[in-house]
Amino acid sequence: MSSPSAPQLPPWWPKAAAVAGGAAATLITLRLLSKGATSDSKPATSSAKATSTRAAPAAAAPAGKGTADAADSAKALLEAKAAAVQKYVVEVGDKIGEPVAAKPLDAAADLGKYLAFKDEYRTRFMARPDVGEGQLLKVTDWRRLTPETYDRTTFHVEVDVSGTSVEKLVNGANGKALSVYATNDADAVKRFLDAMGLDPFEVVSAEEIAPQDEEGVVVLTTVAKLFTQYLDLFGKPTREFLKKLAPYAQDILEKVKIAELTLERKTEEFQDRQARAQTYAEYLTEFKSLRIPVDKYAELIPTIKQRVYSICSSSDYRP
Repeated sequence: MSSPSAPQLPPWWPKAAAVAGGAAATLITLRLLSKGATSDSKPATSSAKATSTRAAPAAAAPAGKGTADAADSAKALLEAKAAAVQKYVVEVGDKIGEPVAAKPLDAAADLGKYLAFKDEYRTRFMARPDVGEGQLLKVTDWRRLTPETYDRTTFHVEVDVSGTSVEKLVNGANGKALSVYATNDADAVKRFLDAMGLDPFEVVSAEEIAPQDEEGVVVLTTVAKLFTQYLDLFGKPTREFLKKLAPYAQDILEKVKIAELTLERKTEEFQDRQARAQTYAEYLTEFKSLRIPVDKYAELIPTIKQRVYSICSSSDYRP
């Protein structure tokens, strides 16, 4: 049996992955691949399970009668999330057009069957697989309220929640809270990846930081998105991080220096580094002999924590 030929992706696809995010890039690819796939095409194998952000095998136990309403609500939420991601892709699509090398295109082709046959593999697109109710929201206004010379920063931010599940939450939701997940600066992440010799387009597992309740689910993302959206690369490390880091140093002098920073006699030096707000990224790039497998970074660096904001809806401000 011959398998159907894989549709070709345009050269700007990996740029979409870098700009729009894992879930958004998946939608771009899906739309492009679907144009070249025939209606009677079938996947070459049904045993593999993968997704651009989340996937599960085709077989699933039917929901009981008592869970019908919950299933409908969950389906509606997933559809709303997918629609929000697709809307974002359409808005940024015109900005994507820079040519890229063949290597990331080859890597993207490995995911072709999961993107082209999303129904068979039950592929799901999520802005944050580790956040069950997370959704992409468009920022419509952003400005700094405090003077540039002030030692603290306060910003005014407005987001468009229309057509999302968040809309119901914020309307008349006094007393509730909204969690906002920040991302690392893309340019700073790129400099770090270049310094560490990491391929931003490499597809890696995110199960360590986004475990799923459903059995058999595989969670995937790119290296660039792992360090941009998930890992707190520019946070301040603890001594526990240094204890875990030391074994990855190949140079014996660097290995000893890292280990010594965890000792009591080096407390003053470690505290000085803390006072200078030295980040995970700075520690990792300081010791040149470090050789860390890409799948181990999630064990070394914690994830970015959400910022929680109280919701106080005002019909006077936005009638």
